[in-house]
Amino acid sequence: MSESQARETYEKLVAHVRQTHLLSTASSLLEWDEQTYLPPAGAEYRAEQLTLLAGMVHARRTAPEVGEWLGELAESPLAADPQSVEGCNIRELARQYERKRRLPQRLVEELARTASLGHQTWVEARRDNNFAHFQPLLGRMFALKREEADALGYQETRYDALLEDYEPHTTTREVSGVLERLGKELVPLVEKITGSERQAPREILERHYPTDRQSQFGQEVAKAIGFDFNSGRLDVTAHPFCTTLGPADVRLTTRYHENLLGSGLLSILHEAGHGLYEQGLPADQFALPAGDAISLGIHES
Repeated sequence: MSESQARETYEKLVAHVRQTHLLSTASSLLEWDEQTYLPPAGAEYRAEQLTLLAGMVHARRTAPEVGEWLGELAESPLAADPQSVEGCNIRELARQYERKRRLPQRLVEELARTASLGHQTWVEARRDNNFAHFQPLLGRMFALKREEADALGYQETRYDALLEDYEPHTTTREVSGVLERLGKELVPLVEKITGSERQAPREILERHYPTDRQSQFGQEVAKAIGFDFNSGRLDVTAHPFCTTLGPADVRLTTRYHENLLGSGLLSILHEAGHGLYEQGLPADQFALPAGDAISLGIHES
């Protein structure tokens, strides 16, 4: 394949991937709304919306023509340098394609439905301190994730198959080794701190702070560390998160307690860190691997 032919095929692939990502981020917007503003009675219908979109996205990601384009590009001049933008995109899209096509569409849709229903149920269970209310859906999700791991395949442990989505090319054994080394240093340090008779002053953190003032302060703090509110926003949720809906649309969330300043403030700082990473990615590569976070470990760092 000549370079011009490869370029033509590559552009077809990129256009398809970007259109698919438009659907995916529409789903992400519905998930953001579900965790911020969705009225509780709308949860079941939202689950059906997300299930439909998950199936549509999966069908596009695993379409036969995607495999054909990737096969043609694998030996093309564009893939010759694996560190080039095109080489990276071709390599990573091929890895993702091989994984996604192992998953039945039924399973993908059921995972989306269960996750959506599970979130609303978790919010209710957390509010009422009633784990039994959440337990059936949690059990259902564990069963589905085991099925997903089996469909993807693994060598040592099921979680290796799932870990690949968060930390590519890493195994549970490797992560366990890192955590064991950290534990040897951190556990004695924590024990020393908790066993100390000296107590850090907490009064400034436990005064009464109205949530509207906390929100204003939190936005100023996020701005001060560089988060661009022209390309993002901050809202309230049950559990803080950051999500990216477009190259100039990064959403942060937090939760406030009027007598615990650190709850909202530290969450904002953490999520704004994620937001800074997302806002710093190359916009011209949005929806493609070269414009995506490299791993969850790097993101959380």
